[in-house]
Amino acid sequence: VHQVSDEAKAQVSEEAKRAAREIAEKALREKLNDIQMSEAEYKSYMRFVGPIEKDIASLRQTLRSAESKSAERTWLKRQSQGELDDSRLVEGVVGDKYIYKRRGIDDDAAHSPISKPKRLRFVMDVSGSMYRFNGYDGRLDRCVEAAALIMESFDGMDDRFEYSLVGHSGDSPVIPLVDFGDPPKNELERMRVIQTMVAHSQYCMSGDYTCEAVQHAILDVVRDGGGGGGGRGEESEADEHIVIAISDANLRRYGIPPRELGRIIEAGAGGTTVKAHAIFIASFGPEAEEIKRSLPFGRGHVCLRTSDLPRVVRGIVTSQVEN
Repeated sequence: VHQVSDEAKAQVSEEAKRAAREIAEKALREKLNDIQMSEAEYKSYMRFVGPIEKDIASLRQTLRSAESKSAERTWLKRQSQGELDDSRLVEGVVGDKYIYKRRGIDDDAAHSPISKPKRLRFVMDVSGSMYRFNGYDGRLDRCVEAAALIMESFDGMDDRFEYSLVGHSGDSPVIPLVDFGDPPKNELERMRVIQTMVAHSQYCMSGDYTCEAVQHAILDVVRDGGGGGGGRGEESEADEHIVIAISDANLRRYGIPPRELGRIIEAGAGGTTVKAHAIFIASFGPEAEEIKRSLPFGRGHVCLRTSDLPRVVRGIVTSQVEN
């Protein structure tokens, strides 16, 4: 990305700057008119997107370069150990030691471009505690910023990633926000998702469905047409199936033992092709770290700043999670 230097900017006349502003403002008005979004709605949306624009750019760059994880095992030839390769007997007679073959994944195939999209289900915590304690530590703002980060970063990457967003609160373990195959197409539609999240958090009943929400997500992410209702369907063909739950680590308040969430994540990892992770974006004292220690190794993450989320999501998607 080329950036104009401060010295070059200083040489631009005030008249030219004013003309550029007028052109940009006119283009913005035309765009908002096309998507039927008011300037007030746009400013409200940019309140969440503006502070994370660099994070969005960073995550998009990683997503563009994501590689396939579905390479099949094959015979690797010219090995120094393994089974004797009949086609290299002559080479063995003259002293070549690379006359064996073994089963494995070829390096070139392991890093091939994605042929089938990775399929991700994001589970967003929109429970009452998110709204209630937002003034204390900004947890709902971080959750909404996380949703904006996801929607903006995955925009236009349908050939590489198919994603869905659902919420959970005291009302339900599955609140549809974005269905598989139908991502929001513009700022207005993304703003509507954010408004829905905030409204649920503000007006939902008390309660916590974190465990049930993750369990539903593990089942739905592998099903074709898994829009969030938990309905039956054939297993989807995808390069990978990933569930990422974003929560405020408030299990103790509702008497939910962290090991229960750990059991669900571990069962999903062992019984299906799903890799499930939990990201905690808020915590009372050390609770988030305590829950993380109760989850399978590498499946729990504590992110108390939105700026940490791209690194964690990047690690999950590329299967190189930093712990």
